[in-house]
Amino acid sequence: MRFRDRREAGERLALLLRPLRGHEAVVLGLSAGGLVVGGEIADVLGAPLDILLTRRIEFAGPPETSLGAVGEGGLLVSDHAAIKRFDVTPSELTRLAGHARAELARQVAVYRHTVAAAPIAGRTVVLADDGAATGTTAHTAIRVLRARQAGRIVLAVPVAPRGVLDRLSREVDQVVCLRPLSWMHAVGNSYRKFSAVAETDALELLHREPRLPTEVPR
Repeated sequence: MRFRDRREAGERLALLLRPLRGHEAVVLGLSAGGLVVGGEIADVLGAPLDILLTRRIEFAGPPETSLGAVGEGGLLVSDHAAIKRFDVTPSELTRLAGHARAELARQVAVYRHTVAAAPIAGRTVVLADDGAATGTTAHTAIRVLRARQAGRIVLAVPVAPRGVLDRLSREVDQVVCLRPLSWMHAVGNSYRKFSAVAETDALELLHREPRLPTEVPR
């Protein structure tokens, strides 16, 4: 089964998340792609929508290969298994992490110039993404949310490997996934349309007027 696009995936996740309506939840998109998924969820819940900025530490390898991720506030999470598997030296890791931090700083300048981070202390947070291949970025995001004193954290992803979901389930209060897989090569393989989301489109989502709760097709 493949999703038509991120919006369809978000609509289907929203069906499973309707019990959160009325709980004053906040929906955070993890990356611009996650923001599209999260926008559909926010519409159904009548919840505010924001983006949680992180950046993968990219490595020159197969698709979805990363050595960790960095998050707002200077947080760095390393994927020690990947670092050992690819025999990455400490100096090389520092160099690649520096590239990730520079790109994250650029994104923060773009998004936070006009959109302040949504207050989440003590609130239910739905962390939405378009998929989780390794879980490293989600792990970083969860640590950022805990540092910001989020109340209950619900991770919502259309697709992810079961092993990744098992690990992440120990870090959050609830995991909702439409398509758990025994193995996956790349998130984009689960979509018919998976083009990059432009920053201008992501900003439009963040600047739109809050919507009243809506229903989604069954």
